[in-house]
Amino acid sequence: MVDASLSYEILMYLDSFYFGLLALVELGVFSYKMVKLGHRYNATWIMWDVGFLLGTLFLETIRIILGRQGSLSKHSWQVIVSVILIFPCMAGIWYLIYIQKTNIYLEIVLCSLELLLQCVQLFYAAIFSVTACQNRNSYY
Repeated sequence: MVDASLSYEILMYLDSFYFGLLALVELGVFSYKMVKLGHRYNATWIMWDVGFLLGTLFLETIRIILGRQGSLSKHSWQVIVSVILIFPCMAGIWYLIYIQKTNIYLEIVLCSLELLLQCVQLFYAAIFSVTACQNRNSYY
């Protein structure tokens, strides 16, 4: 059987690098939009987009730190908080894909991969939380 804790830790480690790359690319894309698409991309939309990106970046950082600490120390409460925080993070990525006024294909592809990675993390976090909450003293 696959060790859910190890799989979850690997996914969290991968996501820590991938989300950092995604945030840097998104900031670059926002500056590109401000320069090239200034006539269609006004300051109100820029503030909404940057606000959602920064909020998602903050929550995703907290989620990754809690998830990695929880999976390494076998504390299920940190993983459960990480699982709860994944839903607002997924909503922020969903905003960047579908609700944003102007999208570039690079954004759509990178954000879709992040959303897929978060869905897989959610699956393994649920398995890890169930196995971590079971009684460790009982033998089958």
